[in-house]
Amino acid sequence: MPCVPTLPHPPRQVEVIDTDPSRPLGERLRVRAVERPPLGAGQVRVGMLAMAVNPADLLQLDGRYGLRPSLPYVAGLEGVGVVLETAPDVTDLEVGARVLPLAAGGFWADERVLHRRALVPLDAGTDALQQAMLCANPATAWVLLRHLVPLEPGDWVLQNAANSAVGQCVRQLAPALGLRVLNVVRRAQAVPAEAAQDPAWVVDTSGDSHTLKAGLARARAAVAPGRAVLALDALGGQATGGLAAALDDGGRVVVYGLMSGEPSVLPAHDLVFRGVTVQGFWLARWFADPAHRAHAKALYPELAAQLSAGALRMAVDAVHELADVAAAVQAAARPARTGKVLLRGAWWGRPL
Repeated sequence: MPCVPTLPHPPRQVEVIDTDPSRPLGERLRVRAVERPPLGAGQVRVGMLAMAVNPADLLQLDGRYGLRPSLPYVAGLEGVGVVLETAPDVTDLEVGARVLPLAAGGFWADERVLHRRALVPLDAGTDALQQAMLCANPATAWVLLRHLVPLEPGDWVLQNAANSAVGQCVRQLAPALGLRVLNVVRRAQAVPAEAAQDPAWVVDTSGDSHTLKAGLARARAAVAPGRAVLALDALGGQATGGLAAALDDGGRVVVYGLMSGEPSVLPAHDLVFRGVTVQGFWLARWFADPAHRAHAKALYPELAAQLSAGALRMAVDAVHELADVAAAVQAAARPARTGKVLLRGAWWGRPL
């Protein structure tokens, strides 16, 4: 029997013991050593390399996310790992293989035991930090652009929070589909330096429809004409109505984020007389719909190929050790970050 790689200490996991946002994070999280469970049929032991700290994780920590696990629960909705051990009936993965685990959370840990069908093989030569961010934000961007509204090459997509992780992914993935993107941010400092003179960037501090309409008109005149049929809203509040008013008749606003914390507000005129529609989007619900099974199966191999080809890259603000999870969460909640905050598991950089 081959020797199973082990750590010099028991594996650890980050547990959420309270979701009361009035309590300090240090009192709501704990890092606990655990025993290694045995493998069952079809299972794989995965050593976690890197794990992202996402807005969804922060919402879940505050009890405001769509999934509310019973306390205590192991936090973390995405990451990347390496195969440590496989059950005898798993013959298509070797120890040391890089894998993307797809499950309903629990990834802020040194190790996870998962069924083989929950693992997507990845290229071990690609940046593991980038792979750790592949599951949520790039997948959200890819589905928003490809699987919600029939889009044609040359169409315009409007998006606010364009400097967010999803916004970065939309900007990078849209050209492969022949789409043009109007990027809306709330601060001039959020516009990348290389895009300072780009007419496809709009600074809008209040979600004002006049600002967006004028920005879209300038972009169409300077870049190219085209239909404005889809708007991606990460904010809610007044911003939803601003996007709706800037779309062409019959366009659709997709609300996928809650960053403002406010209910979406829309003018009835755009809904009634201009035929603009509004829908919410949650990636977990999209995956759960059997009608999307074929697209869902192809999604992560498609994104992994984009990543390996260098067509997709997300900014990293900071990387923290797993034991420093409270500081990592506080950093992730900080406004005006320059990129994603990640955690590093004990198997990072450890030879097998």
